Amino acid sequence: MTDLSNAIAFVGDVGAKASAPARPAMFEREVLVRFAHCDPAGIVFYPQYFVLLNGLVEDWLTDGLGTSFADMIMRRRLGIPTVRMDCTFTRPSTLGDTLVLGLTVTRIGGRSIGLDVQGRVGEELRLRARQTLVTLDLETMKSVPIPADIRDRLGRYCQPVPEIAPESLSMPADGIRRETDGGKHAD
Repeated sequence: MTDLSNAIAFVGDVGAKASAPARPAMFEREVLVRFAHCDPAGIVFYPQYFVLLNGLVEDWLTDGLGTSFADMIMRRRLGIPTVRMDCTFTRPSTLGDTLVLGLTVTRIGGRSIGLDVQGRVGEELRLRARQTLVTLDLETMKSVPIPADIRDRLGRYCQPVPEIAPESLSMPADGIRRETDGGKHAD
């Protein structure tokens, strides 16, 4: 996709037989890594990922669930803050990369939603996050049950999250990945 304004993809079982159950969708958004996202080395400064992931959630609510994020905050006075985020950065993203951010719903609670979020450049995983959102009354600043109109639309994005082998997410203590020659001369 070249037009970022049309960079939403709903990945599901396109062309599936009518009798086959539909697979849950992943909400995806392409993001061009800009200078503003990067540190002086030209790689994404990790706090910027959290800004990008928040934007993904806003877009998912508006474009994926059909619930205007702005309307939710301004008119309904309903917030949906992140209360927990566990993020693993597997490879650096650099200025000019096209990062594809995608999310699926892993859990629907009474007042909270669990998400699995991935960031990829091509087929290469750059980050993986487990995120918990809570629905919040902005007047009382207390959690409230997920509104029915939102809860009813979450199902299309629900799927169990496959476990990733720990070695695929691990980084050396110094944070620098190195190629090895099959273990003979590993650094």
